Amino acid sequence: MSAIDTLIAAVLPSSLTLSLVRRLMKSTGIGHGGIVTKSGEMKAAAAALTKAGVDKRSLVLFDVGGNIGQWTLAAKQMHPSAQVHVFEPSASHLVKLRSSLDGLDGVKINPMALAAGEGEATLYKDADITGLASLTKRNLAHVGLSMELSETIKLGTLDDYCASHGITAIDMLKIDVEGHELDVLKGGSTMLDQRKVAVVQFEFGGCNVDTRTFFRDFYDFFEARNYAIHIAGPGGRLTPVRRYREFNEQFSTTNYIAIRRGG
Repeated sequence: MSAIDTLIAAVLPSSLTLSLVRRLMKSTGIGHGGIVTKSGEMKAAAAALTKAGVDKRSLVLFDVGGNIGQWTLAAKQMHPSAQVHVFEPSASHLVKLRSSLDGLDGVKINPMALAAGEGEATLYKDADITGLASLTKRNLAHVGLSMELSETIKLGTLDDYCASHGITAIDMLKIDVEGHELDVLKGGSTMLDQRKVAVVQFEFGGCNVDTRTFFRDFYDFFEARNYAIHIAGPGGRLTPVRRYREFNEQFSTTNYIAIRRGG
């Protein structure tokens, strides 16, 4: 134990020390994700688009895991002329999503999930309207929740969708699919291998415990394709993840943004 560790242990109760650590981590963006209006992710996304050298006058955005439209609404407020492709498979979410986005120009709603392959799958939920819907039946007993609701949904891939809709480039690919973000990326390998996606925003957190995916999986995926990962912090701050460390395996909901190197 270092001298500073010894001093902290002697002066502060362990519960207070943990509270301070959590606060410090959140100040960098770790554990600060989850709520679009409070996380700073939209400002960070805008900063990432600038860093990637994207022309914001003609943006093509993908909202994968549209839920009830929070991200798309925020994106359209920030970039009114953007074309947004929204993907949401849950029938009850789609009702609210369509209502929320009604009247907005340049928004295409797709009643499906993007994944590693095409077909059908079971979507599990803890409530009719929820931010926790996942293709994995998560064990959430420790927070008093149960994923007992389910529905059959349609799956497609990013590559097939782009090919069939004539989409040759994506300025921002936002993915929030409760632990299956890596599957979406694998289903878009061609677009990403060909560097046709400028910026990728994705969540990493408790869902990845249930899906057994790790931050290292994301780091290696993007590093192999020459993308630089950043933590999206409060106020829109982008903190680069310069190399992989075991410390990065923090399962408290965090927004990350991968930016294509070299524009």
